[in-house]
Amino acid sequence: MKKTKQLGIIAGRGHYPFLMLRSARKNEVEKIAVAAIQGDASEELEKESDALSWVYPGQINRTIKFFQKQGISEAVMVGQVKPSRLFTGLRPDLRTMLMLGKLKERNADSLFSAVCNEFQKSGITILSAISYLDEHLAGEGQLNNIKADKSRLQDADYAFSVAKEVSRMDIGQSVVVKRGTILAVEGFEGTDKAILRGGELGRGGVTVCKVTKPDHDMRFDVPCIGMRTVDSLIQAKARTLVVESKRTLFIEKERVLEALDKAKIAVIGKVI
Repeated sequence: MKKTKQLGIIAGRGHYPFLMLRSARKNEVEKIAVAAIQGDASEELEKESDALSWVYPGQINRTIKFFQKQGISEAVMVGQVKPSRLFTGLRPDLRTMLMLGKLKERNADSLFSAVCNEFQKSGITILSAISYLDEHLAGEGQLNNIKADKSRLQDADYAFSVAKEVSRMDIGQSVVVKRGTILAVEGFEGTDKAILRGGELGRGGVTVCKVTKPDHDMRFDVPCIGMRTVDSLIQAKARTLVVESKRTLFIEKERVLEALDKAKIAVIGKVI
């Protein structure tokens, strides 16, 4: 991708903002300004960024003004914001209120697309949230040291086809299956709870698959596999994890794959 000298990071929870920040540095980005989501982002980001401002969910204008002051024309949105923050803890400014008033639908896609448009109007382009992160994306085929036998591969194929169809209908992006039976489909509760639910129903030995939607907007919604997901897979006694190649991000990739090796969970990367 085209290199830039400055980058803005809108940072939520977890290690993802650090991964982006360090990878951008590695790719010769000279200045990094972080708009850290209050109550979600880590205070440690202040030590690694060139400038940092704390903002609440909904403070679009404050975030834009901060980036403009820092000379930022490209930014990324990385790290989780607790789903409950969409209902409590929001502090929408006037710009956000006007934007919300124009929305016909208020789902995640329409909301975040509108947010990206507001930044664009002010001369700030929101980049794909996997910018600078090629080495941390899932490859194709066997991704760790646990070889998938015929039964694992059959469930992997089935899980992938079901997950792509479920995501097409905008229901969820993850499914849990076992021997051709769908045990759980991700809903609002998120991937980890869906994994645990499926593992309990299947009494272990399950296959978990996580994919993207058709026309998936990678600016604000990237399928991620981190240690929290690993813990859920282990609790669910999963035997296989299926991810979408080049569109799934491993947070702390080496550590994650080593942990999945130790748990005897095969990891398979698939393409459409």
